[in-house]
Amino acid sequence: MAHVNAIFPTPGLDKRRFTVADIHALVEKGVVNEDARFELLDGEIIPMSPKGPLHESLRVTITDWARTLPFSLVWIAETTLYLDDRSFVEPDYVFFDRGIAIADLKPADIRLAIEVGAKSWKYDSEIKAPRYASVGVQEYWAVNARKRAVRVHREPTARGWANVRDFQSGDLVEALCAPGLPLLLGE
Repeated sequence: MAHVNAIFPTPGLDKRRFTVADIHALVEKGVVNEDARFELLDGEIIPMSPKGPLHESLRVTITDWARTLPFSLVWIAETTLYLDDRSFVEPDYVFFDRGIAIADLKPADIRLAIEVGAKSWKYDSEIKAPRYASVGVQEYWAVNARKRAVRVHREPTARGWANVRDFQSGDLVEALCAPGLPLLLGE
């Protein structure tokens, strides 16, 4: 996935770094379509690839699993998660405790974030994973849609994850926030 200035690409010029406020202003002025698919990471616009059938079939599996989770957990699919004033991402799922108002949701409130990627798996597992840890997301799963496998990240620190474990297709994966309710991604 190329890191490019997707809004104002100009050969020979340094990439423009944006803030979250800059992006909101550009959307408000109609310069950027509010449905545009990109993330902002450390001020850099990262275009997102279109979702394909591998991605979407795994999202169906994860959605079915999410519906079995305790009432005490709320989950949202494809929401914008603001990491800081220069970064926002759009995880496929976030899970957090019921009672936290969505308007007040902070990264450290996220009990589990899940990203599903086919073409974006390397970006999800190598670039975004340490960012999720640095802001205190409690657990992060990077799902490899092609292999139907998941890399589970636990114990966030300012510099990354203290515990990272790979699960293969056919393995049961259990979230810390939902013990006893494993997810099976494939066989």
